[in-house]
Amino acid sequence: MSDDVIEFKAVITYERYYNDDSSWGVFGFKTKDDIPHYEKETESESFFENDNNIDKDEKFSILAGKMQELVIGGEYLIKARYVNDKTYGHQYNPISVYALIPQTKEAQLLFLKSLISESQAENLVNAYPSVVNDVADGTLKEIDYRLVKGVREITWNKIKDKIINNYLISDIIVMLKPLGVTYTMIKKLLKSEPNPALLKQKIEKNPYILTKVEGLGFKKVDDLTLRFNPETVDSMERLTAFIKYYFTELGENNGHTWVSENILMSAVSNNVPECLDKMDYLMKNNNFLYVNDGKIGLKYYHDVEEKIKNIILEKAKKQTEVRLSEEQIEQAIKNAEKEQGFEYVPEQLEVIKKSLNRTISIITGKAGCGKSSIMRAIIKGYKENNYSVAASALSAMAAQRITEASGFPASTIHRTLGCKEFNEFKFNKDNHLKADAVLLDEGSMVNAGLFLHWLEAIDDNTRIIISGDHKQLPPIGFGNIFSDLIDIFDDSVASKLTKPMRQAEKSGILADANIIRENKNPITEKIQPKLIHGELNDMYYMFRENRQTLFNIAVKTFLKSVETDGIDNVVIAVPRRKDCLNSAMELNKVIQENLLGQEEKYIESFDNSFKLGAKVTQTVNNYEKNVYNGEIGYITKIDERYEEGKRTEYCAVVYKDILGGEKIVEYTKKDLTNLDLAYAMTVHKLQGSGRKTVIGIIDNTHHNLLDNCMLYTMLTRAKERCLLLAEPEAFLKCIRTSHNRRNTWMRLKNN
Repeated sequence: MSDDVIEFKAVITYERYYNDDSSWGVFGFKTKDDIPHYEKETESESFFENDNNIDKDEKFSILAGKMQELVIGGEYLIKARYVNDKTYGHQYNPISVYALIPQTKEAQLLFLKSLISESQAENLVNAYPSVVNDVADGTLKEIDYRLVKGVREITWNKIKDKIINNYLISDIIVMLKPLGVTYTMIKKLLKSEPNPALLKQKIEKNPYILTKVEGLGFKKVDDLTLRFNPETVDSMERLTAFIKYYFTELGENNGHTWVSENILMSAVSNNVPECLDKMDYLMKNNNFLYVNDGKIGLKYYHDVEEKIKNIILEKAKKQTEVRLSEEQIEQAIKNAEKEQGFEYVPEQLEVIKKSLNRTISIITGKAGCGKSSIMRAIIKGYKENNYSVAASALSAMAAQRITEASGFPASTIHRTLGCKEFNEFKFNKDNHLKADAVLLDEGSMVNAGLFLHWLEAIDDNTRIIISGDHKQLPPIGFGNIFSDLIDIFDDSVASKLTKPMRQAEKSGILADANIIRENKNPITEKIQPKLIHGELNDMYYMFRENRQTLFNIAVKTFLKSVETDGIDNVVIAVPRRKDCLNSAMELNKVIQENLLGQEEKYIESFDNSFKLGAKVTQTVNNYEKNVYNGEIGYITKIDERYEEGKRTEYCAVVYKDILGGEKIVEYTKKDLTNLDLAYAMTVHKLQGSGRKTVIGIIDNTHHNLLDNCMLYTMLTRAKERCLLLAEPEAFLKCIRTSHNRRNTWMRLKNN
């Protein structure tokens, strides 16, 4: 043990502060062991302040830092560093805190007295002399209330929960300490298995479940497992765990749902070579893999894709009760044209009419072909003839764009389906959405798993319209459903818009974006420091070799554009969220300081600092708070409050929707991990939305993210002006590269 690390046993005497969000606490303790600094008397707030039998050998001090919540009266084995804090004085900073199960009657009484009255504790221990130990090891689950005066079911459940959480969580922490697992990580595991006793059993039985925890890859978990059980080195459990992890990572990070058997064998050989001789047996005796003609992947991925294809195929054959006459369709088109102030071109008219006569329609098209504007006529066709419509998109920003284009309120897919928690929806295959027509826009953003949930929630008598651009960025997660469906279906289901609208023909943004869409270079002249394209002079290029220069130009242009266009009409678009200079996080820090440098109020999360007045975006769906991925708002309040004696810091964010509605959402420090500053955003986050002015940056530190899909999507976020700041080599790499195609079963079988 290091010289500055002290190990000692201590009993907790009081809790001064504990924040469950941050796992930070301050606890008083007493010990008989030698520690370098201590007091001879307990503080007045101690649980033991009325104890007249204080041992003269006991020493008192403070434990302050990150740890699990400790129980007053509980005994712990503590490893800590002594510090003399300038503000708070002498204290100990915990490294590990392990709960010791009380064995004697006195020790059990001490623990129980912090939860129940002294007489109740006495009665419980008299009836069950090893009550704490028996609950902790799972042998005592219920008691005979007739034997314990004053203790009933509610009190007993409170005692059980405290014992289980205190002692078993300590066991799990100690067990996983070599892996670098923190209490925060364990709390994430407890969300999937709230019972610490069962969680401990599951980890002991199969440590590979830890690969579910973000930050713990297979290698770390494998090292720990082999340390615990060296005999598992060539086991079927190890091989199975690796293959499941390999395909899950492949699907979630790269989108592929299969690889060749040779590639899988190579991955096994490189990661778990001791298990290689078990591959033949596993391939013939498993229920989680799908194999076809030398291709292999998770059966779950294959089944999801197959279900989607079959639902669409069956749907395309059926007729619904929804009917529109030619006159009704023509009237809807005229009304839509009048509202938007221009007429549809013949290609658009054909798609509108087909979509209002089919059970299922899939619509794709390049930028400027009017996908959004034809939604107005399609929705009008149904709404004006008393048919109900449910319009959705993956993100809040994409849903807002539906509303902007059509005037019809739309929401996220998760909100439309009534999401209760992850992958659990109110509307599903057993309880269908009540709508005559459903519209899904930006279909290319939706991965296979969510696509299936949406399809299964649609009634047999409901019409379906799916719109998107299959050349934009593929979805985050496994599959590439929208692109595959475009390949599978002919023009009886799928419509492809190819001709730009008249309003788009003069735009350098749309013209250049569509050239990039086809892996071609829109710059035919010599690359220069500054170029302007388009009749409207709306597409600007600035090429520089220095990344800091690109960063500086982006920030300067952003601040200047805010003065003319307004803060909500300007955004910086980048491929990466963090970990490089030209990332959203680094740009956001500098921009926030430029805009709000004089503001003293702020609140900090793990990797971000938010000032009062900051523009922020929600990064995940939060159903309890009624705030969804992609919503953008402003921090209007930063404050603190005391709840049950604990200080909680929080901020309030005001969100506005396209229809003028407003909501206020509160965030504690724990919730701030779901917020990002929103002056600069990744292209993925911006997909489905638009801004008047977009400033894009690409350089070679964006490496794997550089391709034509990303660049095409970046440029088409701009409505009026686009400035692309780029290293020349990074720009050319985007033109040459395309990652849109993925290995999927649906595409493989169609080809």
